[in-house]
Amino acid sequence: MKLEEINDKQGEIDGLSSQLKPLDQQEGAVLLNWKIKAHPYPIYPVDIMFGFMGSMNTIFYFFGALNEDESIKEIITVMSIFGYLTLLYFFKDFRRKTVFNYIISESGGKVERWLDYSKYTGHIFKGIAIIFSVAVLTMILIDPSFIWMLAGPGAIGLAACSKLMKFENLIEHHSTTWSRYDLVFIDRKRKIVVPSYQNDTMAGFEMHVEKRKIDEVVALLKTLMPDAEFREEEWEWFY
Repeated sequence: MKLEEINDKQGEIDGLSSQLKPLDQQEGAVLLNWKIKAHPYPIYPVDIMFGFMGSMNTIFYFFGALNEDESIKEIITVMSIFGYLTLLYFFKDFRRKTVFNYIISESGGKVERWLDYSKYTGHIFKGIAIIFSVAVLTMILIDPSFIWMLAGPGAIGLAACSKLMKFENLIEHHSTTWSRYDLVFIDRKRKIVVPSYQNDTMAGFEMHVEKRKIDEVVALLKTLMPDAEFREEEWEWFY
């Protein structure tokens, strides 16, 4: 299923906030439903990684800028620019938030998740890929010496173009039952509530919740999981 189909059925997702609401009108014993945009993993390792890669590209740029050979200087400058653009694309992609759509019923929970792209993103990505590919080929036709660019950032850029041409924002579906769990983590720092296991705390059904709605979700889970232990602590897997 594509993101456009979800938009047609459920409407546009607004802002970076979530909305918690009862769904008595739906079939089955559905108790709560909410959408929220959040990062599915810690972001600081991503920032460190791209900071290091950006530093390496900067060193490469200054190596070319200080070179006395003008042709080498031009080639390295162009490669560095493509390198920065490629890093910027992947940096934004890795830091992109995920949309989570949770459905809580008496028997269990369901979640649909997809990356936070607009419905026009596919067309934009294909346009960028075409322009970038044409620009690289044009530069090589004008000056064959630019063929060396394909051995570095240019090759990375063309690989990214291939990925952009095939872009499709797929939706993942996951479901679970409350009877499986005997432990619930309430991680207020990361704004997540995680039904888990006493004998395997690294596994669980991760639920991203607005900070002001955490107590409401926890209160409901206590009625659905009366025998589970509820812990107010950080969930280790997320760190």
